Amino acid sequence: MEGQDRYTVTYRANETRQVMKWIKAGQCGSIIGLRGAGKSNFNRFLLRTNVQQRYLGQNQANFTFVLINLLSLTERSEWGLYEMILNNLFVQLHPPDIADEMILEVSALHHEMMHTRDVLTAERAVERCVALLCQQPDWRLVLLFDEFDAVFRDLPAALFRCLRAIRDSYKDQISYIVVATHDLTGLRHDLTEEMDHFYRLVRRNLCWLGPYCEADARQMTGYLASRRSQELSEKDTARLYELSGGHAGLLKAILSLLWNGNDLGQFSKLTPMPAAPSRHPFENESAIVSECQKIWDSLSEDEKADLSTFANGDLLAEHAIKHLIVRGLLCQGEDNSQFICSPLLASFIEKQAPSPQKGTYISRSPRIVQLAGQRIEILTELEFELLCYLYEQRERVCTKYDLIENVYRQQYNYRKAGLSDEMLQALISRLREKIEPDREHPEYILTVRGEGYRFKEPDTNR
Repeated sequence: MEGQDRYTVTYRANETRQVMKWIKAGQCGSIIGLRGAGKSNFNRFLLRTNVQQRYLGQNQANFTFVLINLLSLTERSEWGLYEMILNNLFVQLHPPDIADEMILEVSALHHEMMHTRDVLTAERAVERCVALLCQQPDWRLVLLFDEFDAVFRDLPAALFRCLRAIRDSYKDQISYIVVATHDLTGLRHDLTEEMDHFYRLVRRNLCWLGPYCEADARQMTGYLASRRSQELSEKDTARLYELSGGHAGLLKAILSLLWNGNDLGQFSKLTPMPAAPSRHPFENESAIVSECQKIWDSLSEDEKADLSTFANGDLLAEHAIKHLIVRGLLCQGEDNSQFICSPLLASFIEKQAPSPQKGTYISRSPRIVQLAGQRIEILTELEFELLCYLYEQRERVCTKYDLIENVYRQQYNYRKAGLSDEMLQALISRLREKIEPDREHPEYILTVRGEGYRFKEPDTNR
């Protein structure tokens, strides 16, 4: 098998050990990685028998892994996901996992689901299938949900309530592992009680899938070179690791660029990596730009802003630096200095939006209020909520009812509290006092007579 040749059993050892530890304990978790980080390859690696034997030990035979690739979801709906779960269980499970009569019943359940296309029928079919499988007391099911972002963001809360309920019924036998590009925290803001139960279940354990370590990068480079009947010197291999920062997508893009251009000699002659990132001959190549764009697009707005800040040489909060390191975007040198993992990515980021330190930037997580390049730290919770809401809705005028419902709901039941216009006006006045250069002539929070208020972003940074 190609997968056996591509990765030795020690591939991504730290991440594999972490995920298998959850599974062995019957827990659920989330794997979060940037685009191009090799998440799907990692999932397939977890399916390998020799990997499971290495990390799960003598009980490995009791575990059955089922991969559900949500990119193949033809209908993004409750019914569509239930159908995909049941279909993958039917296709990927086989004797001796389950008895012949169970296979027949699962097949019948799937047929009924396809015939009715009814959500409730589909839900009951999945529940019945799991109940059949869990009749075997030592049997353990691991459902790997790949490309989970859009499903978690878009599908109804009732779906996640059902998945949580199924797992609660057989909590010692079922583990959900969801694989996504973004932390689930930022994907959905309507975390109702139904959603929150599932969210807390899969976010209890978190694995950040970053760039390859040097050993894995060398292994992958050797594998890719052998497929092209090429050889790379020790020097070239080390240089490739430095240029890519261990990011799987960049590593492959650089090699493809070199081999398609048949210019390995040029690569060997490149000057050694400078102490600080500088312009590089490859940075404008379309394959490199495309890969960097994929990484950039997979970041949250906060992560983009923090990276822009860092790339522009401005100070960044310690917690933001730690997050970017965990995300695999920053590396830490032996002298505790930080630098962007790849000089090619660093050059790309420098060309993106200017650093938020030089303008207006407001963020909920991490909590940052920055106006005209100045940080403001003295806002109360309500003042912060008001400013965030106005900023998020800055393309339109917000009525007093919008503000009362979306700001005060954080701390009060606004329908019972009897909030008056005067209370809202007082809150706006206090906020202006803290953020406006001249509260009598506000620049940021403007009053629109007869309609409400709106946030105005300055045309130029001061």
